[in-house]
Amino acid sequence: MFKKLGLIFGPVILAFVLVFSMIMLVPESSNTKHDFLEEQRAANALTPTVFKNETLKQRALSDPNHRFVPFFGSSEWNRMDSFHPSVMAEAYQRPYRPFLLGQRGAQCLTQYFGMQQMTQQMRHKQAVFVISPQWFVKSGEDPAAFNYYFNQTQALTWLQHAKKTTSDQYAAKRLLKMNISSSLNHYLTKIAAGKSLSVTDLTKIALKLRFLNHEDTLFADLQIGNNYTEKILPKTKNLPKIYNARHLNTLADQYAKRNTTNNKFGIDNTFYEERISSQFKEIKGSQKSVNYLQSPEYGDLQLILQQFARTNTNVLFVIQPVNEKWAHYTGLNTQMYQQSVDKIKHQLRSQGFKNIADFSNDGNKKYFMQDTIHIGWRGWLSFDKKVNQFLTTKQPAPSYHLNNKYYTKSWLMNSYSH
Repeated sequence: MFKKLGLIFGPVILAFVLVFSMIMLVPESSNTKHDFLEEQRAANALTPTVFKNETLKQRALSDPNHRFVPFFGSSEWNRMDSFHPSVMAEAYQRPYRPFLLGQRGAQCLTQYFGMQQMTQQMRHKQAVFVISPQWFVKSGEDPAAFNYYFNQTQALTWLQHAKKTTSDQYAAKRLLKMNISSSLNHYLTKIAAGKSLSVTDLTKIALKLRFLNHEDTLFADLQIGNNYTEKILPKTKNLPKIYNARHLNTLADQYAKRNTTNNKFGIDNTFYEERISSQFKEIKGSQKSVNYLQSPEYGDLQLILQQFARTNTNVLFVIQPVNEKWAHYTGLNTQMYQQSVDKIKHQLRSQGFKNIADFSNDGNKKYFMQDTIHIGWRGWLSFDKKVNQFLTTKQPAPSYHLNNKYYTKSWLMNSYSH
């Protein structure tokens, strides 16, 4: 009997041991070599693989010869027209290159745990963080989207440093609500309750994390895409060789005019045809009851601020507008929208985050928006002007002073007024 069982399971066990050994022999990300072209591919890939991968982010952000800056956001980075920040940085050989960190449905909580993978690489550096007020709905981030972009190494890395602080308790509770891997629930429940992890807990976490980090490195370069060579480099040829703001704005108008001919909202033709035209009548007045003033997203934003303060990262926050014509058609309360922007800005400024590029009042400008909620064409040029100034001129050192009241229910679920 034992001999038969050995013949059946022996090869399986041996294969597992061999795979485990192979993964553990792979050097971790800190020992990998820098390759500028490969780093550029990763920085512009916009694939879930890159978004979740620790090795690719650490490799680019630690390159001593090239300055990659994390650009956090959601789906706006996919709007790769000729004025996209990666195209502009490449065309005019900016002293920085955007490392695009965003996916459709990704919000503050996703970004917070992704940051755990690159804490050292962000220390005393700069970053750009795009905020969309549309994130701040009553239900907060969609658990399905969160789980899709979640990598266990993020939570395990965070757990190694989690304390009995208000922010860590809040983060643990939010993770539990996201219904991630049940294998982490034991640790998360302890932190959420204000308890410390035991030595045994931390040992188990360290062993699992070591294995996953080796695995992360092994599969780092798979499926990172070719956006850099296929979508970024070719578009640099559409721009004037020497930066000229007036020329670029004229060019943006020309591109936008050609691509907004099938609708009255100034929305890109393809987006309108694929996403709106078939349900045009049904969408009218559909956003009358939308409210961005009461949301757990404000607490998730506070986690982001906590992390930036921890790494002393100097951040430019960019607030996106909403297409004004679209807002009127769908019945979105623009006064409520501006109140949510004010609430976000108060949370930032009151804690020392003073670098804010607020485009929330620009949704009525011609060719500023590429679709309903994302900037493009002229909007990208305004974005580029603010970002380039922030990243290329000397900035005062940040001085942050965080306040735990921004985790409280009274802040998350109440309207805001000056």
